[in-house]
Amino acid sequence: MYNVLLQGENVTVVIEDTAREYRPYVMTGGVSYNPRNAFWAMNKGKGQLDPILVPEAEELIKKAEKRWSPTKTENTPADMINNLLVDAVAKLAAQDVVEVAKPLLDKFIMETYGKLPQRIEVATETKTNVVQGITHEKFETVLQLVSCNIPVFLTGPAGCGKNVLCKQVSEALGIEFYFSNAVTQEYKLTGFIDANGRFHETQFFKAFTEGGLFMLDEIDASTPEVLVILNAAIANGYFDFPTGRAEAHEDFRLIAAGNTFGTGADIEYTGRYQLDAASLDRFAVIQIDYSKAVEEAIAGGNKNLLQFIWSFRKAVEKAQIKFVVSYRAIERLHKLEDVLEAGEALQICLLRSLDKDDMRVIQRNMNLPSSNAYADAFQRMVA
Repeated sequence: MYNVLLQGENVTVVIEDTAREYRPYVMTGGVSYNPRNAFWAMNKGKGQLDPILVPEAEELIKKAEKRWSPTKTENTPADMINNLLVDAVAKLAAQDVVEVAKPLLDKFIMETYGKLPQRIEVATETKTNVVQGITHEKFETVLQLVSCNIPVFLTGPAGCGKNVLCKQVSEALGIEFYFSNAVTQEYKLTGFIDANGRFHETQFFKAFTEGGLFMLDEIDASTPEVLVILNAAIANGYFDFPTGRAEAHEDFRLIAAGNTFGTGADIEYTGRYQLDAASLDRFAVIQIDYSKAVEEAIAGGNKNLLQFIWSFRKAVEKAQIKFVVSYRAIERLHKLEDVLEAGEALQICLLRSLDKDDMRVIQRNMNLPSSNAYADAFQRMVA
């Protein structure tokens, strides 16, 4: 086995634990190199140490010699574990080390810290843009479509993060983000000129003429004429605003979002219009659901809370009760975990708009052990 003598930025100096004279080796990437043989690898077929690393290795070898003593001392448990790891790593190729260690590290990080924020770098022609935080599993798909100037229609339940996803896409592309909710009158999209001759511009006008990502949320709750307007703007590359014709800016991008597939109202989402199929065909339709990765991050890896939320949501769907379990509710429950009793937190953050009968139906459709604090509190609330 090896003892670790000194660790550098790129290499580690080790020595056999039975050595009686100073005959060190250099390790990097799971491979051992012999400095007494021109830094050739001890592992068969691995070649020599990268010449760029040789100066660092030689310097560390000199420093390590001052620390080394042939006198045998009793290793602490930590030393023994460290030496066992070094010995095991020495017998593995770098890729093998990664394959063995990564799942263990991922599990440790998740259990200790929860889902960590991500840092995504997107290189454009002019600069590199950074997106920080947790992203939805469909983020990269939507980003690729929007970057190719393909209009996107996101469909999914309320509170599943469509707005946040769109904002992250605009950040990744380095363009402004413009937003509008359901448009029930045409002028709210196109703008209008008042009695004094003053033009009142809209978010769509600014995105179309100045460049940016325009998101029209709840397009299926907007009047059908809205989709026709957007379709004309996409097809022609220009649009006739009250102030005159304007060409689409080269950085204009469009995402529409809704709770249905444009087929009209259903039992859960009433007041929705059926969208024109020919116009909708210009959009790439992407289904967005609740993201487990996002919810794990919001809940800080709290397994009891996540199990309860996922079971609660399934029970709501099974009972066909119109109710949204949003990311915001999960975030608030997590924040109040150490502040309020579970039942009180549930009442404030999740259950306040549900009547007792619906709560009983949901509870009967859930299947969680009483050891789950949230499930236990919910059961006591409906008893």
